[in-house]
Amino acid sequence: MAPATNLTDLPSDILYSIFPHLSAADFLRLTNSTKLLFPYREDPTYWHSLTRKTFRIPPQPLLQAAQWQWLYKKLLTQSRLYTWGDNKSGNLGHADSDSETNSHITGQALEEGRARPLPGARLARLRSRVAGVSSGWPRPAVVAEAVGIIADVQCGGWSTTILNSFGAIYMFGMLDGVRTWRRGTRTLRRLEFPPAYPPTTKDRYEPSTAIRQYSTGRSSVLGLADDGKVWMWQDYMSFQVKPVHVDLLANKVEKVVAGWDQNSMYVADVGIVYWTPVQDSDILQGGRRETIPVHDTMLIESATIPGTGFRRKKNERDSNDSLESRNGQVTNHIVLAGYIVFTTDRNKIFFYRTIFPMPAFDIPEPIELITFYNILPDQKFHVRDIQGAFTRFAVFIDSGNIIMGTEEFLDAFHHAFTTSSSNAPIPLPTPSIIPSLQCKTIISLAFGDHHFHALHGNGTVTSYGQELRRCGALGLGEREESTLRGVYVEHIGFGNGRLPDGEGRTVWFDPLMEAWLQDLGTKAVVDVEAKERLNMLNSGHVGARDAFANYFETGGAEWEEGVTKKGEMGAYFVLKVAAAGWHSAALVLVDDEKAEKARAAHVLEPSPAKSRDPSPAGSLQSNDSYVHIDSPGEQLTNAVYAFYEWVREFGRWFLGLTQRDASREAAVQHENHGIERPDEGPRPVYTWTNHPFPRLRLPDGGEMPGEIPLTE
Repeated sequence: MAPATNLTDLPSDILYSIFPHLSAADFLRLTNSTKLLFPYREDPTYWHSLTRKTFRIPPQPLLQAAQWQWLYKKLLTQSRLYTWGDNKSGNLGHADSDSETNSHITGQALEEGRARPLPGARLARLRSRVAGVSSGWPRPAVVAEAVGIIADVQCGGWSTTILNSFGAIYMFGMLDGVRTWRRGTRTLRRLEFPPAYPPTTKDRYEPSTAIRQYSTGRSSVLGLADDGKVWMWQDYMSFQVKPVHVDLLANKVEKVVAGWDQNSMYVADVGIVYWTPVQDSDILQGGRRETIPVHDTMLIESATIPGTGFRRKKNERDSNDSLESRNGQVTNHIVLAGYIVFTTDRNKIFFYRTIFPMPAFDIPEPIELITFYNILPDQKFHVRDIQGAFTRFAVFIDSGNIIMGTEEFLDAFHHAFTTSSSNAPIPLPTPSIIPSLQCKTIISLAFGDHHFHALHGNGTVTSYGQELRRCGALGLGEREESTLRGVYVEHIGFGNGRLPDGEGRTVWFDPLMEAWLQDLGTKAVVDVEAKERLNMLNSGHVGARDAFANYFETGGAEWEEGVTKKGEMGAYFVLKVAAAGWHSAALVLVDDEKAEKARAAHVLEPSPAKSRDPSPAGSLQSNDSYVHIDSPGEQLTNAVYAFYEWVREFGRWFLGLTQRDASREAAVQHENHGIERPDEGPRPVYTWTNHPFPRLRLPDGGEMPGEIPLTE
């Protein structure tokens, strides 16, 4: 009889093949059973596999192997969805409460008896009541506990969608805000399947309806199920999608990508297949595209990008001179407005103009973006990833650099490439480099219509670009606070807010940081000594704008000083950031204990109740001015909203409702901000309570006006 073999006697490669079959509890029991197995307890390969399988986490460069055990534990309890920006379609999913949306009566402003909002805040709350317009601050979306753990978040033109851990897609807002005139919903609803397909639930697994990868476009959502079915949701319809001339049974779909005006899938051994989403009339410029509904399936006419079906076999050499072999195997692709851009394993980048229907007599080949390769001559060019949406895209290379392209760049490249001749060559355009994005351990970029966000390796998010009509898409606060963060007003249209080109500012998720910015902003309004500095900022002084932006950016970076040690995860660690249209979203791991410690570090001992006697320093005076540069369109909008508010308030006074609502609003404010009522004794005092509105040194070496010492 052969001697018994102990588990600890087995080679490590056999142990590694056993571990994936164990649950987390069994794995921990096994590795804790003996000292010889204990070193395997934090095996990154096991936790990587378990986390991906349990939570359906999509591949993310941010999540390195050493972090998977940490991520598994945190996802069980600490993942939350935050959203900000335009909300007219209900796409943010915030609680329907006047006090929770754009509330400016917070922190020290209430403590000192100045229970009046900052100028413009009353108008902001009115806009929110009228149309649910925007939120300049990231706020938690209302996600029912039954939804479970969120694995992925994406944004569409008028929607925010999430994928949960068992493969169900939920949505705030609406899919198509152009053809659909119904209002979106703030309530999270699940995207449904045709009646013949039972949905996957927490307790019931259905491979046909368990979504393992999905993509949200401008007006549709694509989902790839575990059994390979491709689903499309458009408006309130759902279909299984099958290209007429592509056999999806014999060829595996590996990825779906929804875009602005085209949708796509990558099919093994076939290539990148794209089609135009279903339209009401189904009539397209250049011809008619037939779509044939067969029960719950939509048979679609599609086009395949030439040369994208190549699959490299193991140890195969590049001896084949075919188009496919020359281009290489597709590694990733994105869908923009009018173009598809893709990368290959031969370290090449191509783009293809998505004309549909495709003329049978003129099927062009993809065009190689050769000017990307030499824009950084000192860096070795090796493509790591490609990301993009709508009109912009970014190529990530291994050196940590990021090269940017736009729709205008692709238009110019296509024109130069297709019209040049040997006698009259047209110079090819070159992509662009944003210095602030280079070598900053940036993991991903999320593009909206006019703004974009960068996700950094330390779990923070920075904003870039523009927010139309100050809708809050940058996530840097409402109008008054975002001005302190460096957002300035463009004098066109309705007064758009913009960050200086190439400059990014960090998005804050802690609500007390909002109170800090609001409190100092309020001091600038009520303190006569600070008024000249505030007017300097709001009048467009570039030096003052940069000085204040850097001051608050530095203060925000030091918010958790003494609480979060170097190399540790912060209280708010962003796993995924998404953007589209005029809004954004983020999936955030929130360490409540660490966040509370950071907040406590900014609260001093309670002080005696302050006098509520009115004084020039404690209340807004009639001659106080908070100068903003308003465009004519914005002035008209403000006047309309102000007139609406006057009519509304007069009607409420006539009906006797004003006093009732004032009492209710005060109670809600007290609940939301944790502020004690006047008769409840001392209130907390923050570290910035006795700090004046800062007086800073300008970038050119000059000093801001004022009587107080310079703030270093």
